[in-house]
Amino acid sequence: MTADRVVVTGLGIISSLALDREATWSAMLAGQDGLAKLTRLSLPREPAQIAGQVAMDPARHQTLCERMALRALDEALDGFQPQGNPARIGVFQGAGTSGLPTAEAFLEARLAGRRGRAAEPAYQSPCNVTDALAYRLGAMGPRGTVMNACSSSLLALGQAWERISAGELDLAVAGGAENLCRTTYAGFSCLKAVDAQKCRPFSRDRAGLNLGEGSVQLILESLDGARARGAVIFAELLGYGASMDAHHPTAPHPEGEGAARAMVMALRTGRLDASEIDLVSAHGTATPANDGAECVAIRRALGPAADAVSVTSTKSQFGHTLGAAGAFGAAAAILALRDQVVSPTLRLEDPDPACNLDCTPKEAKERQVRAALVNAFAFGGNNLSLLLRHWEGR
Repeated sequence: MTADRVVVTGLGIISSLALDREATWSAMLAGQDGLAKLTRLSLPREPAQIAGQVAMDPARHQTLCERMALRALDEALDGFQPQGNPARIGVFQGAGTSGLPTAEAFLEARLAGRRGRAAEPAYQSPCNVTDALAYRLGAMGPRGTVMNACSSSLLALGQAWERISAGELDLAVAGGAENLCRTTYAGFSCLKAVDAQKCRPFSRDRAGLNLGEGSVQLILESLDGARARGAVIFAELLGYGASMDAHHPTAPHPEGEGAARAMVMALRTGRLDASEIDLVSAHGTATPANDGAECVAIRRALGPAADAVSVTSTKSQFGHTLGAAGAFGAAAAILALRDQVVSPTLRLEDPDPACNLDCTPKEAKERQVRAALVNAFAFGGNNLSLLLRHWEGR
């Protein structure tokens, strides 16, 4: 049985730069970032007070994660309402904090002597966003909520691709949503992984990440289904690779062995040669350990072809959106494939010699982008790499 080809027919973005896809992309290409003084949370004792914050708040009976995800879904659908068998529509989401802010608010109320509403945190779970999206769609196919740290949403995209490619689904929504919370912010601060300044991926003086929030939602369909309804196609999704470092709870393997293996697996699955890759949308956290190891991994995976590749880190513009980070990286790659331009890595003034690739410093770069790898390398050594190709209409 021949595998179905899978294409991206919808893309919605809610980010700290803007509340829609095209405004976010325009701001990215203009070299803007969404990083600003922390106002979402009051954490005066934390040394880092910069984050990527979305100009939205929770709504009645909706957490901020749910609200962002639903709005991103509406943009991705762009008025389209899936028809056909609802059992062949799936929803796959990467989750991180999910309903944790609700639990934090309840605990804060109790510590302050107020009773609080115990029903709210009791009914919050990591799958709430997935369920909310499924209800909006009327989807009755498989739902998957992936909690794989910072590679969660990229694995969700990979799982959606697998089910459509296997002919089990006609359409899927995949992505992630993340919002800032005290627990995560304090945790990364305790790890000394957060920079008090705006982060500087691939820079010699990089000192850590900034945290961020937002949501990216993608509509994936079989090529036959997309063509039958005359859908606009953003890009083709060719597959993904996954691996484990088995090295350290938080640090990447210094030689990038597992990360390289994930990229090679993605290329093998998608049947592309390394020479056909023009872009790597990098994990690029701006932590001292990650960026050098990722560049080593890219060279291991692509060999001599790495010299011709453009690399970019969306975290220089949005911060690290944790469970949604892979989806943000995928969105940047899809739009680069569509428009043949690579978004910049901001504040890259003095590149680290260990990051000896074209990391697209400071300014967007127009170039041919035939295919792209999207990387997400999570705590625990959970490595994911997604493979996308420019849509040429055939």
